[in-house]
Amino acid sequence: MFKKKVLHNVVWEITLKCNARCLHCGSSAGEIREDELNTKEALNICDQLAEIGCKDVNLIGGELFLNPDWQEIIKRLIQGNIDVSIITNGIALTEDKINFLAEVGLKTLGISLDGATPEINDHIRQVPGLFNKIFNTMEYVEKSGLKTVAITTLNKINIHELALFKEKLMDSPFKAWQIQLASPHGRMKDDLFLDLFEYYIAGLFFAQSRIVVPMNKLAIICLHDFGYFSKVIPRHSSYSQWKGCSAGKHVLGIRSDGKVQGCLSIYRDEFTEGDLRQQSLKEIWNSRHLCKWNKRVNRYFSLKGFCKSCEFGLVCLGGCSDLAYSLTGNVGENPQCYHAIETYWKKTTPQNEFEEIFKEITQGYMDEAGVFYLKSGKAISNDFVDSLNIEGERKKLIKLIALV
Repeated sequence: MFKKKVLHNVVWEITLKCNARCLHCGSSAGEIREDELNTKEALNICDQLAEIGCKDVNLIGGELFLNPDWQEIIKRLIQGNIDVSIITNGIALTEDKINFLAEVGLKTLGISLDGATPEINDHIRQVPGLFNKIFNTMEYVEKSGLKTVAITTLNKINIHELALFKEKLMDSPFKAWQIQLASPHGRMKDDLFLDLFEYYIAGLFFAQSRIVVPMNKLAIICLHDFGYFSKVIPRHSSYSQWKGCSAGKHVLGIRSDGKVQGCLSIYRDEFTEGDLRQQSLKEIWNSRHLCKWNKRVNRYFSLKGFCKSCEFGLVCLGGCSDLAYSLTGNVGENPQCYHAIETYWKKTTPQNEFEEIFKEITQGYMDEAGVFYLKSGKAISNDFVDSLNIEGERKKLIKLIALV
């Protein structure tokens, strides 16, 4: 029997205009996009989303509050029985806006937070005073009853603040912490992108944190760009089992000019699937040509490098499309993969003490209490890390997973 395709989630950029200039911004948001949707067009899209049975819409920018129609859009979507969440940088978040969002029944309020200290957060987001403003505003958000999520984009600037970040958020009104990777496109410079050592240990840190931090204290969730098929790192992502990129299968992205993409993370014109000024959303969603590049057979034949020979290739299909394309120019080859890293280091000869430890980490294990052990059976503790003849950033990196 034919199973009807269900649109679970749409990420809708309702404006590209932004009052921040974040260093990692993949869309280079700032100035308003040429020919953005007018009020009538935006509300019509709300109705089309309801018509095809969309379950959830996540409104983003730029900064969504800079679109004068943001309230009308939210109300129209909710009237169509669609759950609505938003992501804001917090600059324009006021008590009046919080009251409105609570009254209409917003599902989730996401606030971007990219540092555990004012210095790091405000530097990344290029807005002095923003860190303190967000936490001052959170006192009112907590009273409103809104479910609030801190959203962090991980890069080389903030990775060493992760432990402090976790402690700060556990003692705050934030109910969840969502982490994603900064991809090297837009304003994001290549030298801010995590290397494979940082990526892997960050994954261990988040898996470990999910074990030691009660879910009711702080839910910790990594997005689709953290994985895949590790034999060492426990599950810590938003999916129960990775079965390939969801672009065009269960999710869609809508740009502020009405262009439709399979996923807004893969933010390039060549991945545009349709135009809501020329076609209906129903036509685009039901088209057999939607995201042909992400059809399972096509995607499988696009696999290259390690992904092509990987035992999980037919299921994984190269992991996150955005990461793969950003790093290799091909959706079928993704080096940011736990299984690929573990496989490489299993047969690679280390060149220094840090690499010796890292090799043992990739063949180690984590116990039920979250303590991590090297392949040799040695627990990674603060005393153990202090005894290593490793200096600077690499030692701090290993210390991220030292619980005791």
